[in-house]
Amino acid sequence: MSKINLLTLFLTTALLSSCGFHTPVKNTSLNAVVLSANANEFARELQTRFNQDAAQNLTIQLGSEIRKQQTASYTSSNSVNSYTLSLNVPVKVFNAKQKLLLSQDLTANLHLNKITTSTQADRLQIEEAYKQLRNTLIKKLIRRLSKLNEN
Repeated sequence: MSKINLLTLFLTTALLSSCGFHTPVKNTSLNAVVLSANANEFARELQTRFNQDAAQNLTIQLGSEIRKQQTASYTSSNSVNSYTLSLNVPVKVFNAKQKLLLSQDLTANLHLNKITTSTQADRLQIEEAYKQLRNTLIKKLIRRLSKLNEN
């Protein structure tokens, strides 16, 4: 192995370890029953993140997704230039004995710059941004559930 390849490998390893990079790990001991008033995308995506082989030790009650879109800036011709998007999902978590462990509204925000003049492209860009917000909220919830599950 040449010195340049060895140096590149060493630098890459050092950079990845210093930024907190780690391989994704599926929560093997985490499984829950997800109850939702309406079968929304948040509930479906959350259900896929659980290990279906593990015992169901938590019950998660989800409210409806609350989407909020605000105009953040305008161009000189009075057309929208950017948006601030927010997603809010009320969550209640119960243990196996139906004791309330967590009751919280999960919220995530995102600033989105408009890149096209097409309304269909804008809608697609906004939907993709809401998908990112949904994934952010799911990651937050999974982290909190893991901590609850440890206790």
